[in-house]
Amino acid sequence: MIPFLLLLLVFQSVHADKPDRTKVRPEMTEGVRQEGSFIFTYVDEKRRRRLTLDVYRPAEGEGPFPAIVMFFGGGWQNGRPALFAPLAQALAQRGYVCIVPEYRLSGEAPFPAAVHDGKAAIRWARQNAKRFKIDPERIASMGGSAGGHLAGFMAASNGIQRFEGKGDHRSKSSDVQAAIVMCGPMNLLTKERIEQTETAAKSAAGSPVADFMGGALPSESETIYREASPLTHVSRRTPPMLFIDGERDRPRLRYTEFWEKMDELHIPHEFVLMPDAPHPFWVMREWFDPTVDAADRFLQTHLSK
Repeated sequence: MIPFLLLLLVFQSVHADKPDRTKVRPEMTEGVRQEGSFIFTYVDEKRRRRLTLDVYRPAEGEGPFPAIVMFFGGGWQNGRPALFAPLAQALAQRGYVCIVPEYRLSGEAPFPAAVHDGKAAIRWARQNAKRFKIDPERIASMGGSAGGHLAGFMAASNGIQRFEGKGDHRSKSSDVQAAIVMCGPMNLLTKERIEQTETAAKSAAGSPVADFMGGALPSESETIYREASPLTHVSRRTPPMLFIDGERDRPRLRYTEFWEKMDELHIPHEFVLMPDAPHPFWVMREWFDPTVDAADRFLQTHLSK
């Protein structure tokens, strides 16, 4: 009979190198000051529907610090700012003021409402730069999945006034100086994306992309899909961008045309592949620290003074 201690050692040896794919929890509070539920804009004429955001910032230091406006994912139809709390805490520990806004989901208002809300959150950051020790000249966007689309849209549409919406702080710029896109679609009119959208729309669950487009399908309204694609808006005002994909989540395919356009305009861009990672990799312990490291390295280069 094998002694219990020997069995325990064998078990520990077998599992010692097993990847840790548990979800990261928002427990990294050391050195971080967390403040929440700041109203950053109203989205109705009577100013009754308000949107709020959470702020995570370094507890010590004079600043001003670079800021990251972060967009959670969920197919533009689900999600909440708390989903990005772990990333915001970890990056605040690295010296960034992280701002995580809510935005109108597709069940409330279709595109471009979420874009308007994202722009309003960036303007709020500049309006409140002194209060939160933010450097208004060093603001980045970051997001994953549908939030990655929004983060990329913020960057691609720098300077395009029709996407500002009617939110607050219109005297401030919504431009970003860098962006990080994790698994976010940059072109909603690729052949693969069109087929997925049209097929899903026929199912009982429906298509989150079509819902984001107010129910329109690519075959019915190609124009709105083109307008909602960050690819359409890339210009010389688009800042440097980092793209991060999981190896098991169709890596690079979302960005091929986007990168070609950036290359034409000589806009710097980088790509990081997370080995063996699924969608969404950034919530799991195995890839969490590498994601934070990649974002920090990129921002130290492109948001440096």
